[in-house]
Amino acid sequence: MTKPSVCLRVTAAALTLVLSGFAGGAPFWTQDISGGASSDLASAGDVESRLGIGVFTNPQNFAHATKRLEKRTVSRPVTQSRPRRPVNAGVTPARPGDPRPRPADPVKPPQTAEALNDQGDGFFDAEQYDKAVDAYQHALRLQPKNSETLLNLGNSYFNLGKFEEAIDTYKKTIAMRPEWGEAYHKLGDTYLKQDRKPEAVEALKQAIRLDSTNSEARNSLSLAYYDQGVTAYNAGNYAGAITEYQQAVSVKSDYAEAHNNLGDAYRRLDKFPEAIQAYRLAIRFKPQWTEPYSNLSWVYDKQGNYPDAVNAYKEVIRVKPEDAEAHNNRGYALGKIKRWAEAIEEFKQAIKIKPDYAEPYSNLGWAYNNTGRFKEAAEPLKRAVQLGPNLPEAHFNLGITDSRLGEKQEALASFKQAIQLKPDWAQAHNNLGYAFGTLGQWKEAIEAHKQAIKIKPDYAGAYFNLGYAYLRKGDKKAAIEQYNILRTMNIGLANQLYILIYKKAPPAPPAKVA
Repeated sequence: MTKPSVCLRVTAAALTLVLSGFAGGAPFWTQDISGGASSDLASAGDVESRLGIGVFTNPQNFAHATKRLEKRTVSRPVTQSRPRRPVNAGVTPARPGDPRPRPADPVKPPQTAEALNDQGDGFFDAEQYDKAVDAYQHALRLQPKNSETLLNLGNSYFNLGKFEEAIDTYKKTIAMRPEWGEAYHKLGDTYLKQDRKPEAVEALKQAIRLDSTNSEARNSLSLAYYDQGVTAYNAGNYAGAITEYQQAVSVKSDYAEAHNNLGDAYRRLDKFPEAIQAYRLAIRFKPQWTEPYSNLSWVYDKQGNYPDAVNAYKEVIRVKPEDAEAHNNRGYALGKIKRWAEAIEEFKQAIKIKPDYAEPYSNLGWAYNNTGRFKEAAEPLKRAVQLGPNLPEAHFNLGITDSRLGEKQEALASFKQAIQLKPDWAQAHNNLGYAFGTLGQWKEAIEAHKQAIKIKPDYAGAYFNLGYAYLRKGDKKAAIEQYNILRTMNIGLANQLYILIYKKAPPAPPAKVA
């Protein structure tokens, strides 16, 4: 007698198991327990459908904030072209304990341009800019082509907040001395104060062209590009934002905020490798800043790179140990790589820090479901739906727990609520069909599974469940139709459905031609 093959022996064992279940009336379909549903027998490869789904708290897509030029006053450049008069020329000596000289008052017109310039400098250094303006204007009447006096007049206007007058004066300075980078620098800063970014960019570029060592001008130019990036980003022009943020970091390579915002713009366009690089640079230049770590972890999650997400959130927690969202999201990433014991501890910590935070309660139930601790899962999941009644994952996970604990009506209600909150969730419709089936409501089960397939046409578990529901309703022909469809998707599930339909082992696959 020929020894039976391993395949036939396994199939025979499966047939015995399935037929005994079928005879007893127990529903043999696939339930999604990780967040979606599919009956235990038929949910091969659909773990989230069988054991629930975790909830990752996404980073908020906040509008980017502009960075105003912090400079309230500008300093007066030290004049090199003319000898300075004694420091007390035109200035009353300081009182004891007063570090600033007190300018003499009033300005006396019949003086030399040099004396008036010195008097203006004294007023400027004493922060009496209105009197400095008066002195410099008198000096310019006597010596109208003195570019340094003109620049100082512009600086005095700037410090008084008279930006239009400052712009006009800086332009006159440039016309008089077109190769003086400092005049372009001050003009660019004044444009920034007036939120005239394009004009600021052009002036500051010219300042750097004339003096590449001017670090203040570089900072101002990077800020101008940054703010243009903010404007583009907040308008939904992410490609334009990328261009501007790239310009900002090309001028100031260690500009952490610009690198982070560049990552955000890439992320909004699903350019994840570029976003990762930008966030890493933000972290490199500002390692104690948690925002790029959080953003980086989100991108890793989208890529399914959960080990790196775990590490990124570890850094967030190192800097901000009381960040409940970071603990929750690290637990989520740990759960996705099945490090359940660690995930459970993170969810508990998130709850301890923020007791009214629904997501970690749902995730704790998710973790317990995935470790077979269904009784322990019930309490946090019930708390999750109390705190977050609009959180579909919490209702879904509770439905799975109720199913596993034999609470059939409660499971049905939970899946219905999940669908009400998230109508296009295929796994929830499939699990709803499962719940109807446990109550013998096969017509409703069929409709639920059909809806799951409509949403997700390649959902093998739903086809299996639909075929099983047809079979239990007495429509063998329709069950066979689902079997034929399933054969092209998942031969394992197809074979299990065949056994249920025909009460015998499925036909052996055709032998391969040598």
